[in-house]
Amino acid sequence: MLIAGLSPYCKRNAEGICAVFAPLGACAAGQIERMNHPMTETDPSFRKRLANSTRANRALAALFGAWARMVRATARLEEDGWSQVEAALAAHGAVIIVCWHQRLMMTPFMFDLSKYRCRSLTSDARAGRLVGHIHRHFGYESVPMPRGILGASEMRLILKGLREGISIGVSPDGPRGPARQAKLTPIQWARAAQVPVVSFTFSAKHYLTWPTWDRLLFPLPFSRVHVRWRIWEETVPSKLSEAETIALAGKLQAFMDAEALAADCAVGHRTAQL
Repeated sequence: MLIAGLSPYCKRNAEGICAVFAPLGACAAGQIERMNHPMTETDPSFRKRLANSTRANRALAALFGAWARMVRATARLEEDGWSQVEAALAAHGAVIIVCWHQRLMMTPFMFDLSKYRCRSLTSDARAGRLVGHIHRHFGYESVPMPRGILGASEMRLILKGLREGISIGVSPDGPRGPARQAKLTPIQWARAAQVPVVSFTFSAKHYLTWPTWDRLLFPLPFSRVHVRWRIWEETVPSKLSEAETIALAGKLQAFMDAEALAADCAVGHRTAQL
Protein backbone atom coordinates (compact mmCIF):
# COMPACT_ATOMS: atom_id res chain seq x y z
CA MET A 1 0.00 0.00 0.00
CA LEU A 2 1.40 3.39 -1.00
CA ILE A 3 0.98 6.53 1.06
CA ALA A 4 1.13 9.87 -0.76
CA GLY A 5 2.26 13.24 0.47
CA LEU A 6 2.94 12.54 4.15
CA SER A 7 5.74 13.40 6.53
CA PRO A 8 7.54 10.40 8.11
CA TYR A 9 5.61 10.89 11.38
CA CYS A 10 2.23 11.04 9.64
CA LYS A 11 3.22 8.13 7.42
CA ARG A 12 3.86 5.94 10.48
CA ASN A 13 0.40 6.84 11.82
CA ALA A 14 -1.18 6.16 8.44
CA GLU A 15 0.52 2.77 8.26
CA GLY A 16 -1.10 1.98 11.60
CA ILE A 17 -4.46 2.77 10.06
CA CYS A 18 -3.59 0.55 7.08
CA ALA A 19 -2.87 -2.35 9.42
CA VAL A 20 -6.48 -2.19 10.58
CA PHE A 21 -8.30 -1.44 7.33
CA ALA A 22 -6.23 -3.25 4.71
CA PRO A 23 -6.77 -6.87 5.83
CA LEU A 24 -10.49 -6.22 6.32
CA GLY A 25 -10.99 -4.57 2.97
CA ALA A 26 -8.88 -7.09 1.11
CA CYS A 27 -10.69 -10.01 2.71
CA ALA A 28 -14.07 -8.60 1.74
CA ALA A 29 -12.91 -8.03 -1.81
CA GLY A 30 -11.16 -11.40 -2.00
CA GLN A 31 -7.91 -9.62 -2.80
CA ILE A 32 -5.45 -10.39 0.01
CA GLU A 33 -1.93 -10.04 -1.40
CA ARG A 34 1.51 -8.96 -0.22
CA MET A 35 1.46 -5.37 1.02
CA ASN A 36 4.12 -2.92 2.11
CA HIS A 37 3.62 -3.66 5.79
CA PRO A 38 3.80 -6.95 7.72
CA MET A 39 0.57 -8.87 8.16
CA THR A 40 -0.27 -12.31 9.48
CA GLU A 41 -1.27 -14.97 6.98
CA THR A 42 -4.95 -15.85 7.18
CA ASP A 43 -6.46 -19.22 6.37
CA PRO A 44 -7.81 -19.01 2.77
CA SER A 45 -11.06 -20.76 3.68
CA PHE A 46 -11.65 -18.22 6.47
CA ARG A 47 -11.00 -15.35 4.05
CA LYS A 48 -13.50 -16.83 1.61
CA ARG A 49 -16.15 -17.27 4.30
CA LEU A 50 -15.58 -13.69 5.46
CA ALA A 51 -15.74 -12.33 1.91
CA ASN A 52 -19.02 -14.17 1.25
CA SER A 53 -20.63 -13.24 4.57
CA THR A 54 -23.47 -10.73 4.23
CA ARG A 55 -23.13 -9.80 7.89
CA ALA A 56 -19.37 -9.19 7.57
CA ASN A 57 -19.89 -7.12 4.41
CA ARG A 58 -22.55 -5.00 6.10
CA ALA A 59 -20.28 -4.42 9.09
CA LEU A 60 -17.38 -3.52 6.84
CA ALA A 61 -19.60 -1.22 4.76
CA ALA A 62 -20.58 0.60 7.97
CA LEU A 63 -16.89 0.90 8.87
CA PHE A 64 -15.95 2.31 5.47
CA GLY A 65 -18.99 4.59 5.63
CA ALA A 66 -17.87 5.94 8.98
CA TRP A 67 -14.40 6.53 7.52
CA ALA A 68 -15.82 8.43 4.53
CA ARG A 69 -17.94 10.59 6.84
CA MET A 70 -14.92 11.30 9.03
CA VAL A 71 -12.86 12.30 5.99
CA ARG A 72 -15.64 14.60 4.80
CA ALA A 73 -16.10 16.12 8.28
CA THR A 74 -12.40 16.80 8.91
CA ALA A 75 -11.17 17.64 5.41
CA ARG A 76 -10.47 21.05 3.97
CA LEU A 77 -13.23 20.30 1.51
CA GLU A 78 -13.79 21.99 -1.84
CA GLU A 79 -16.92 21.07 -3.83
CA ASP A 80 -17.10 22.26 -7.41
CA GLY A 81 -19.85 21.77 -9.98
CA TRP A 82 -22.90 20.35 -8.18
CA SER A 83 -25.00 23.30 -9.37
CA GLN A 84 -24.41 22.07 -12.94
CA VAL A 85 -25.88 18.70 -11.99
CA GLU A 86 -28.94 20.30 -10.40
CA ALA A 87 -29.54 22.31 -13.58
CA ALA A 88 -29.29 19.12 -15.65
CA LEU A 89 -31.70 17.32 -13.31
CA ALA A 90 -34.18 20.18 -13.60
CA ALA A 91 -33.99 20.02 -17.39
CA HIS A 92 -33.85 16.23 -17.94
CA GLY A 93 -35.13 14.59 -14.73
CA ALA A 94 -32.14 12.24 -14.37
CA VAL A 95 -28.46 11.91 -15.26
CA ILE A 96 -25.90 9.17 -15.77
CA ILE A 97 -23.05 9.81 -13.33
CA VAL A 98 -19.70 8.22 -14.15
CA CYS A 99 -16.64 7.79 -11.95
CA TRP A 100 -13.39 5.88 -12.41
CA HIS A 101 -13.12 2.83 -10.15
CA GLN A 102 -10.03 4.37 -8.54
CA ARG A 103 -12.09 7.30 -7.21
CA LEU A 104 -15.05 5.36 -5.77
CA MET A 105 -14.28 6.12 -2.13
CA MET A 106 -16.17 9.43 -2.08
CA THR A 107 -19.09 8.32 -4.28
CA PRO A 108 -21.40 8.10 -1.23
CA PHE A 109 -21.45 11.92 -1.55
CA MET A 110 -21.89 12.12 -5.33
CA PHE A 111 -25.62 12.86 -5.09
CA ASP A 112 -28.05 14.81 -2.89
CA LEU A 113 -30.32 11.96 -1.91
CA SER A 114 -32.49 14.27 0.19
CA LYS A 115 -33.82 15.72 -3.09
CA TYR A 116 -33.19 13.14 -5.81
CA ARG A 117 -33.16 9.38 -6.29
CA CYS A 118 -30.06 7.62 -7.54
CA ARG A 119 -29.07 4.02 -8.13
CA SER A 120 -25.60 2.52 -8.39
CA LEU A 121 -24.61 -0.32 -10.69
CA THR A 122 -22.49 -2.96 -8.94
CA SER A 123 -21.24 -6.42 -9.83
CA ASP A 124 -22.06 -9.47 -7.72
CA ALA A 125 -18.35 -10.20 -7.27
CA ARG A 126 -17.02 -9.80 -3.74
CA ALA A 127 -15.70 -6.28 -4.23
CA GLY A 128 -18.88 -5.26 -6.05
CA ARG A 129 -21.08 -6.60 -3.27
CA LEU A 130 -19.08 -4.57 -0.76
CA VAL A 131 -19.53 -1.38 -2.82
CA GLY A 132 -23.24 -2.15 -3.04
CA HIS A 133 -23.45 -2.48 0.75
CA ILE A 134 -21.59 0.83 1.19
CA HIS A 135 -23.92 2.67 -1.20
CA ARG A 136 -27.05 1.17 0.37
CA HIS A 137 -25.67 2.21 3.77
CA PHE A 138 -25.82 5.82 2.51
CA GLY A 139 -29.28 5.45 0.96
CA TYR A 140 -28.57 4.57 -2.67
CA GLU A 141 -30.53 1.91 -4.50
CA SER A 142 -28.23 -0.79 -5.87
CA VAL A 143 -28.55 -2.67 -9.17
CA PRO A 144 -26.33 -5.80 -9.03
CA MET A 145 -24.99 -7.40 -12.21
CA PRO A 146 -25.12 -11.23 -12.04
CA ARG A 147 -21.68 -12.63 -12.92
CA GLY A 148 -20.55 -9.08 -13.68
CA ILE A 149 -22.69 -8.98 -16.84
CA LEU A 150 -25.34 -6.34 -17.53
CA GLY A 151 -28.32 -8.42 -18.64
CA ALA A 152 -31.49 -7.40 -20.44
CA SER A 153 -33.57 -7.20 -17.24
CA GLU A 154 -31.01 -4.92 -15.52
CA MET A 155 -30.82 -2.76 -18.66
CA ARG A 156 -34.63 -2.39 -18.74
CA LEU A 157 -34.71 -1.49 -15.05
CA ILE A 158 -32.02 1.19 -15.45
CA LEU A 159 -33.54 2.74 -18.58
CA LYS A 160 -37.03 2.72 -17.04
CA GLY A 161 -35.59 4.45 -13.98
CA LEU A 162 -33.81 7.11 -16.05
CA ARG A 163 -37.06 7.91 -17.85
CA GLU A 164 -38.83 8.14 -14.48
CA GLY A 165 -36.24 10.49 -12.95
CA ILE A 166 -33.99 7.97 -11.16
CA SER A 167 -30.35 8.67 -11.92
CA ILE A 168 -27.72 5.93 -12.17
CA GLY A 169 -24.07 5.84 -11.12
CA VAL A 170 -21.55 3.58 -12.84
CA SER A 171 -17.80 3.04 -13.11
CA PRO A 172 -17.10 2.73 -16.86
CA ASP A 173 -13.91 0.75 -16.16
CA GLY A 174 -15.58 -1.67 -13.74
CA PRO A 175 -16.05 -4.25 -12.51
CA ARG A 176 -12.60 -5.70 -13.27
CA GLY A 177 -10.84 -3.19 -15.51
CA PRO A 178 -8.65 -2.46 -17.32
CA ALA A 179 -8.31 0.67 -15.23
CA ARG A 180 -9.40 3.92 -16.88
CA GLN A 181 -10.63 2.28 -20.05
CA ALA A 182 -14.26 3.26 -20.58
CA LYS A 183 -16.71 0.59 -21.65
CA LEU A 184 -19.65 1.36 -23.93
CA THR A 185 -22.38 1.11 -21.28
CA PRO A 186 -22.79 4.83 -20.40
CA ILE A 187 -22.96 5.74 -24.09
CA GLN A 188 -25.62 3.11 -24.72
CA TRP A 189 -27.70 4.41 -21.80
CA ALA A 190 -27.31 8.04 -22.88
CA ARG A 191 -28.37 7.09 -26.42
CA ALA A 192 -31.45 5.18 -25.24
CA ALA A 193 -32.62 7.55 -22.47
CA GLN A 194 -31.37 10.86 -23.93
CA VAL A 195 -30.14 12.17 -20.56
CA PRO A 196 -26.81 13.90 -19.82
CA VAL A 197 -23.65 12.16 -18.66
CA VAL A 198 -21.95 13.69 -15.60
CA SER A 199 -18.37 13.05 -14.49
CA PHE A 200 -17.81 12.73 -10.74
CA THR A 201 -14.33 12.56 -9.28
CA PHE A 202 -12.28 13.66 -6.31
CA SER A 203 -8.70 13.90 -5.18
CA ALA A 204 -6.94 14.31 -1.85
CA LYS A 205 -3.61 15.84 -0.93
CA HIS A 206 -2.87 12.92 1.39
CA TYR A 207 -4.16 9.45 0.63
CA LEU A 208 -3.49 5.73 0.64
CA THR A 209 -3.36 3.60 -2.50
CA TRP A 210 -5.01 0.19 -2.23
CA PRO A 211 -3.09 -2.75 -3.82
CA THR A 212 -5.89 -3.65 -6.26
CA TRP A 213 -6.20 -3.52 -10.06
CA ASP A 214 -7.80 -0.04 -9.86
CA ARG A 215 -5.29 1.38 -7.31
CA LEU A 216 -8.18 2.62 -5.16
CA LEU A 217 -7.49 6.09 -3.78
CA PHE A 218 -8.29 6.15 -0.07
CA PRO A 219 -8.34 9.76 1.30
CA LEU A 220 -6.99 10.48 4.77
CA PRO A 221 -8.72 12.63 7.41
CA PHE A 222 -7.63 16.27 7.85
CA SER A 223 -6.40 16.37 4.28
CA ARG A 224 -7.29 18.77 1.51
CA VAL A 225 -10.02 17.15 -0.59
CA HIS A 226 -11.46 18.39 -3.88
CA VAL A 227 -14.79 16.92 -5.06
CA ARG A 228 -15.77 17.70 -8.64
CA TRP A 229 -18.79 17.32 -10.96
CA ARG A 230 -18.81 18.26 -14.63
CA ILE A 231 -21.39 17.80 -17.40
CA TRP A 232 -20.01 16.01 -20.44
CA GLU A 233 -21.02 18.36 -23.23
CA GLU A 234 -20.75 15.82 -26.04
CA THR A 235 -24.03 15.14 -27.88
CA VAL A 236 -25.10 11.49 -27.94
CA PRO A 237 -27.59 10.93 -30.78
CA SER A 238 -30.51 8.53 -30.42
CA LYS A 239 -29.10 6.45 -33.30
CA LEU A 240 -25.46 5.36 -33.32
CA SER A 241 -23.37 2.87 -35.23
CA GLU A 242 -20.99 0.60 -33.35
CA ALA A 243 -18.02 2.65 -34.58
CA GLU A 244 -19.65 5.89 -33.41
CA THR A 245 -20.41 4.34 -30.00
CA ILE A 246 -16.77 3.28 -29.59
CA ALA A 247 -15.55 6.73 -30.63
CA LEU A 248 -17.82 8.43 -28.07
CA ALA A 249 -16.61 6.04 -25.35
CA GLY A 250 -13.04 7.13 -26.19
CA LYS A 251 -14.05 10.78 -25.87
CA LEU A 252 -15.73 10.10 -22.52
CA GLN A 253 -12.59 8.32 -21.32
CA ALA A 254 -10.43 11.33 -22.24
CA PHE A 255 -12.90 13.67 -20.52
CA MET A 256 -12.88 11.62 -17.31
CA ASP A 257 -9.07 11.49 -17.31
CA ALA A 258 -8.94 15.28 -17.71
CA GLU A 259 -11.40 15.78 -14.86
CA ALA A 260 -9.45 13.44 -12.55
CA LEU A 261 -6.27 15.37 -13.38
CA ALA A 262 -8.04 18.68 -12.69
CA ALA A 263 -9.06 17.37 -9.26
CA ASP A 264 -5.48 16.20 -8.60
CA CYS A 265 -4.11 19.64 -9.52
CA ALA A 266 -6.72 21.37 -7.35
CA VAL A 267 -5.22 19.80 -4.21
CA GLY A 268 -1.62 20.52 -5.17
CA HIS A 269 -0.45 17.47 -7.15
CA ARG A 270 1.56 18.29 -10.26
CA THR A 271 0.82 15.09 -12.14
CA ALA A 272 -2.07 12.64 -12.46
CA GLN A 273 -2.36 10.38 -9.42
CA LEU A 274 -2.63 7.02 -11.20
